[in-house]
Amino acid sequence: MMSKVPVILISGFLGSGKTTLLLRLLVHTRQIPLHAAVLMNEMGEYDVDSAIISAEMPDVPVEGLLEGCICCSKRNELAGALHTLLNQKPDVIFMETTGVANPEQVLEELRSPLLADRLYLVHSISVVDAELFHEYNSRFTADKELVRTLHGQLRTADFIVVNKTDVASIREVAKVVKNIRKLNDTAKLQTTEYSRVDLEPLLEPVLTSISVGAEPVQVSQPASAPTQLNEAEASYVANIGRSDSVSRSTAFKVISAHHHSHNHTFASNQPHSFSRLESLTLHQYSPQPLEKQRLEDFLTGLGSSLLRAKGYCVLPEEGTMLLQFSGSRLEWQPTALPVNQGYVTLIGEQLDKAFITDQWEQCFLSL
Repeated sequence: MMSKVPVILISGFLGSGKTTLLLRLLVHTRQIPLHAAVLMNEMGEYDVDSAIISAEMPDVPVEGLLEGCICCSKRNELAGALHTLLNQKPDVIFMETTGVANPEQVLEELRSPLLADRLYLVHSISVVDAELFHEYNSRFTADKELVRTLHGQLRTADFIVVNKTDVASIREVAKVVKNIRKLNDTAKLQTTEYSRVDLEPLLEPVLTSISVGAEPVQVSQPASAPTQLNEAEASYVANIGRSDSVSRSTAFKVISAHHHSHNHTFASNQPHSFSRLESLTLHQYSPQPLEKQRLEDFLTGLGSSLLRAKGYCVLPEEGTMLLQFSGSRLEWQPTALPVNQGYVTLIGEQLDKAFITDQWEQCFLSL
């Protein structure tokens, strides 16, 4: 009988720190060593997070499902992508959902006949932005589907990471934990920054299943001390999401847009509702340099409709830079990823594409 491969599912709202946690897990599996594979799901046309992994860990198999969520529009493609990864004979598969995916639907798919005999769930992890948790919950009150998604990410988790506590007050973090416990009072929970959690307990059932061929077991409460990394790995992971020096960017144009609408129900007595979040991709097209400050002003000028932006900018002096924008925080990080043309994906609530396109063009009129 073919042995089942353990799966660790990572969910969490936009910009909470899912990919940072995934990168830490991949570094740790390499140290053990375990052969890991990754399934990444992105709303945009380009898979920014997969590119991060491939640039630093080219030996890790990665399957990307783009322009939709594996809980709805990409659900039919999930089984095929997982079977592609299974052909690589991994010891463990990490699945990172989009920030607006409901893991309840993903878990249902993992129990389907197409996958149940090949995979089993070890952990469902939810990552929470401590600074923005209450703001998002308050803001999206009228969007019943999105609220259901945010709550579903917490209800299905057996391990919750309350992240970014370095930019939230102690009182705010305490309120976040209290509200999470109203939705899930059994999951293990750890507060941290930059997704620094003890990884050994998360991978313990994977090691157990490999050594004895057993089903997943309960793991102990995570300790507060982070896993020790070697100098090169520690330097790489520590720089994830941190700001870097000022530079100049280049021009972009709109090349694609995606609207994310969940219209399935979780029970027959629940009404249909639609999430208003959507994505828009901007693509570099002009060799004319654009001041970095002008790009930053463009993003912040979109106001509260913009929730998340990420992508790669090819800058005249610094080369390729990874751009990360979440909430009101914009950060740059150098990368060795070879990118001929930059791109940035915007994710927001009811994005005004015509206005955004016009504002983008305005960036270049005086150059």
